[in-house]
Amino acid sequence: MNKTAWRGLLIALFVPIGSYFIVKLLGEDAVQMPPKFFPDSVTQKVTDGKTTFDTSWHRIPDFTFTNHLGQAQSLSELEGKIVVVNTFFTRCPNICPGLTRNIKKLQKSFENPKRKKFGDTSVVYFLSLSIDPERDSVGALKKWADRFYVNSDSWSLMTGDKRTIYNLLLNDFKLATQDGEGVDSNFIHSEKVMLLDRDRVVRGFYNGLDSVEMGRLAGDIGKLYLEKDRRKPSIFRQYIPLIPVLATIPLILFIVMFFLNRNRKKEQF
Repeated sequence: MNKTAWRGLLIALFVPIGSYFIVKLLGEDAVQMPPKFFPDSVTQKVTDGKTTFDTSWHRIPDFTFTNHLGQAQSLSELEGKIVVVNTFFTRCPNICPGLTRNIKKLQKSFENPKRKKFGDTSVVYFLSLSIDPERDSVGALKKWADRFYVNSDSWSLMTGDKRTIYNLLLNDFKLATQDGEGVDSNFIHSEKVMLLDRDRVVRGFYNGLDSVEMGRLAGDIGKLYLEKDRRKPSIFRQYIPLIPVLATIPLILFIVMFFLNRNRKKEQF
């Protein structure tokens, strides 16, 4: 077999292998997605002798509070967005200022036009819930927002009924189970930042005072944005499974031509 034939054989062999790895890289498991928290139920199914488990994850219920602009705002208004949630109160001297500054940095990073890979920055929204709503009036929230240069286009500081807010944090976000130092149910004061996906499922808890943890949060937001893209696959993506099949065509053609060429040589003799 001459050099050209060997070259053709190598190409024919490596194209399918390379295509396989492309499929693996672009597949669903190529990126390690943030885990989902708090299953509501797990259903077992047996199909053709194979057992599978279908998990129903807890979804944060809709709520309506008043934001720092004096407007009633609901979680349902943020449909299609990734939501970052934290708690604070305006009289807080220690944790809350640092936490708010870090969230501001995170918000600003997603406003950076250089981060086009994340698409429209409006897909990420920030909610800061007051844990002292009886004192945190709209005016107090507005003053806090002005102090930290909050961009109201994608960030709301919220106040409302204390019992409703605490019930949400303790029973739906289950904040007490995630805070290593424990949470006072009478006055929730935590540095934890929570991440919600588009389905309102909790996907992560992060220490808002830790720069490394906030970096991890930024990365997880990006991953959830990719997860959103998977729900609306591109035209190219739907043809990805066909790549290995198409890639074997050169190999088949080479084998056929190889045998035809060998038969011709036999006929010449």
